Amino acid sequence: MNGTDTSAAGAVLDIKAVAAKTGLAVQTLYNLRSSGGDAPKSFTLRGRVRYFEADVDAWIAAAASSAA
Repeated sequence: MNGTDTSAAGAVLDIKAVAAKTGLAVQTLYNLRSSGGDAPKSFTLRGRVRYFEADVDAWIAAAASSAA
C-alpha cells in the first residue's frame, strides 16, 4: 500500500500521507486525534488510522479560511 486507496467513497489516506499533505508530523496528528483537538476527521480500519482525502481537504480549507 502506498498511503492511498481509491474507492467509490473517494481516496482513503493513511496517517503518513496526511502528514505529507498537511506538513504536520505523524505524532502531531496522533496527538490531535487523541486529545479531541482540531484535526481532520479520521476513522480506524483494521486497527489503523485512516482519513478520507475529501475530509482532509475540507479541514485544510477550513483552517485556511479561518486564518485569513
